Amino acid sequence: MTILISIIVLSVLVMFHEFGHFIVAKLSGSRVNEFSIGFGPRLFKKKYGETEYSFRALLFGGYVALEGEDEKSNDPRAIVNKPWPVRLAVFAAGPLMNILLAFLLLFIVFFNIGSPIPQVKSVMEGYPAEKAGILPGDKIVMVNNIKINTWEELEKAISSTKDKEIQITIERDSNIITKDIKPVFDKQSSKNMIGIIPEYKRSLPWAFTNAIDKTVYFLKMIVITLGMLIGGKVSANDIMGPVGIVYTIGTVAKTGLLNLMTFSAFISAYLGLFNLLPFPALDGGRILFVLIEAVRGEPVPPEKEGYIHYIGFMILIALILFVTYRDVLRMF
Repeated sequence: MTILISIIVLSVLVMFHEFGHFIVAKLSGSRVNEFSIGFGPRLFKKKYGETEYSFRALLFGGYVALEGEDEKSNDPRAIVNKPWPVRLAVFAAGPLMNILLAFLLLFIVFFNIGSPIPQVKSVMEGYPAEKAGILPGDKIVMVNNIKINTWEELEKAISSTKDKEIQITIERDSNIITKDIKPVFDKQSSKNMIGIIPEYKRSLPWAFTNAIDKTVYFLKMIVITLGMLIGGKVSANDIMGPVGIVYTIGTVAKTGLLNLMTFSAFISAYLGLFNLLPFPALDGGRILFVLIEAVRGEPVPPEKEGYIHYIGFMILIALILFVTYRDVLRMF
């Protein structure tokens, strides 16, 4: 079951990535020879129009085979014969689609979780709120005569106090009640609190904003990690390979669907950002060659570029084999 869930998750991530290349190529009028999920032997193939759609045995990847991608072509619709802005859009579309998928997954997660509102769901035993008589269902409307509209405003008003008593105005059964409460410092959260658990309400704007923030956070974290790896501050042995990803997806899946979606969003953001690295065979490497053409006014000969990408691909395969070997050692 773990392997099946992992295959489904990885297949979806790869499919979104390749669909990004595919749809932009099609919209630009470029010829697409094959749309493949996975590498290796074909398990399934079907041709519609000029494009063959295939499903292959090794699901840790995929590709869109564009006419003239690594060689010259006389076909006017070949990608090599398209203006450089078109090629730039086609090559960037895959990674950007992964980042978009990360946002969409996080949006679904946050919408299902809902957003906290300044209404009490429960009170924590032994905390100031309980001692002051705050009850479940109470709606907090003001703190020190300042109107409270959101849970974030309430948290900020409470956490900003420094060992001072605050006046909290609540609405209970259409009655307005005022309580004087002195927050306590919570070591675990490192902030002042009165000990209340909020109610949650589903909100599209809140889910949208938090999905953007979380996606940006994931991207920043990935950039920092890659920078530490390049700088030697993180060992290559700490990199998770295909086997490690499959194992982790299976482990996270056992904790619930929303956790699985959050982890899948992280992996999708990682795939998107990793593929933008300016390394041969990656989308970022192809983008680099397009930008070189834009600067110098003429392209690098397709055969030479194709050879460089081939060398880069072999290096990537070697890296995948290495991290897979390390994954197996860690597991056993």
